[in-house]
Amino acid sequence: MKKTLNAEEMPLHKVFSDEFLFEIPSVQRPYSWTTEEAGELLDDLIDYIEHQSINEGNISKIEEPYFLGSIVLVKKDENNYEVLDGQQRLTTLTILLAVLRDYLGGDYGNSIKGMLARQGNFLLQTKDRYRMELRKRDQSFFQKYIQEDGATSKLKQDTEVRTDSQKLIRDNALFFYDKLNEIDTERVRTLPGLIYGLCYFVIVSTPSFDSAFRIFTVLNDRGLDLMPSDIIKARAIGDVSEDEQGDYTAKWEEAEVALGRDRFNKLFEHIRMIIQKRKGGRNLKDEYNLIFSQLDGKEFIDGFLLPYSEIYLKLVDYQTYFHDNPKMIKMLSLMDKIDNADWLTIAMYYIYHIGDQLDEFLLRLETFAATSMVLRRNFNWRMSKYSQVFKEMEQGIDVFSDKCTLELSKDEKDEVISQLNGDVYINLKDTARRYILLRLDSLLTEGQPYYNHSVITVEHVLPQTPKADSLWLQVFDNPEDYVHKLGNLVLLTRKKNSKAKNFDFNKKKTAYFQASSGVTSFALTSQVVQLNEWTPEIVKNRQRQLIKLLIDTWRLDS
Repeated sequence: MKKTLNAEEMPLHKVFSDEFLFEIPSVQRPYSWTTEEAGELLDDLIDYIEHQSINEGNISKIEEPYFLGSIVLVKKDENNYEVLDGQQRLTTLTILLAVLRDYLGGDYGNSIKGMLARQGNFLLQTKDRYRMELRKRDQSFFQKYIQEDGATSKLKQDTEVRTDSQKLIRDNALFFYDKLNEIDTERVRTLPGLIYGLCYFVIVSTPSFDSAFRIFTVLNDRGLDLMPSDIIKARAIGDVSEDEQGDYTAKWEEAEVALGRDRFNKLFEHIRMIIQKRKGGRNLKDEYNLIFSQLDGKEFIDGFLLPYSEIYLKLVDYQTYFHDNPKMIKMLSLMDKIDNADWLTIAMYYIYHIGDQLDEFLLRLETFAATSMVLRRNFNWRMSKYSQVFKEMEQGIDVFSDKCTLELSKDEKDEVISQLNGDVYINLKDTARRYILLRLDSLLTEGQPYYNHSVITVEHVLPQTPKADSLWLQVFDNPEDYVHKLGNLVLLTRKKNSKAKNFDFNKKKTAYFQASSGVTSFALTSQVVQLNEWTPEIVKNRQRQLIKLLIDTWRLDS
């Protein structure tokens, strides 16, 4: 069996030796350690010196090493490695060593130089090279102010920087200078020897990026977890010419920062569906390998990532982007409560390629998504239908016509009405029945309701289990015919104790359905609070009125 993995414990003088030349690949995020993390590293080293009573004279006799954790590398050739995990620690140690080189000078400085740069060899035809190479956007700054001999002494608080990473590199170097001035001279002189001989890494290397990624996820070290977008980024940026990589990396990262890391990763599921117009496989990375066999990195970033990230941000951060459009906020706050986000992909494609009559289109899309919940349609069914919708839009079929897949069939409309007339509370999933009531509440509210409460519960007016001597049983001869019907349900923004649920109507509506201010959060519930009694006839009338609202809104009788 071919050996593809190597793991070895190494002192730093071997890590920063001719055996390794490190490169930070485009998959990695920029250097991000602040003075807080850099300070913790230096404090740990100083504490270790004090705890072990280490000085320059006894370093070689100390048996217990200082473990810095593991780093995961992808081996490119004989001694060139890409850093998959460990960038922050390797870069910060390089900054600290460079500061010590310039701070101490003399023999200390000369010894440290060898840890920061490989000296070229005329006979072997090798050139001088620094042992760490950051991302292209930051490397020239890193070389000028950190790696070159005497470079850190050039740094000042107002040294010009062009990226956040460069600012952090500058600030951490100046921070180390300030800390060294506070530490007694003997300990400062002990630091290089400690780092050189007593600090250890476990170096895990493999020639395969995929293998290194699996190792990284298992080790789950203190570095930032890689996500699918990181792997896709490596492929996309790798397709871009070197002179444009900096610009395209900046575009990518601006989109990521705007959305936030989690939402940014969800975006790639939507983009994959838009490009392939079919249900995806299990492995997103494999799907994108297929995509990049048809698109290059620039086409993907310019034609898909950037425009769709802007559209996606508007749809998920709707309160900001549609602040002057209450109707849009009302609809998107509702659709946010649908039990899946598949509709977002269709909305994104429509906005990008068509865009007209967005209010009407979202209503049509909401009808399809909401009734799919009522009909208990699964993921595979939805993906099949949405794939058809993509192809229809691409072919120019009118999304508002009855030829569009978004149009419900007569049998589907009849089945939705049947479900709404049935025992909604027990026949539908919790997410579906809650959504139906929220949708009704939005139709009863003229203003702009917000459905962002942390808890929204569906509650019964006529209790599920009234006591034998309860007034409820004097009013309802057959409570089972009414209790789980839509006409008997309301919404609350919190749960209350189970005893209150069985109160008689007048006590229940004041003690259970109203907030402490005397006002309920939902128009649907407010209707009930305003009544003086709760009878079978009232439930029947309310049932008819509510179902008619949904039939008219979702055009179930057309």
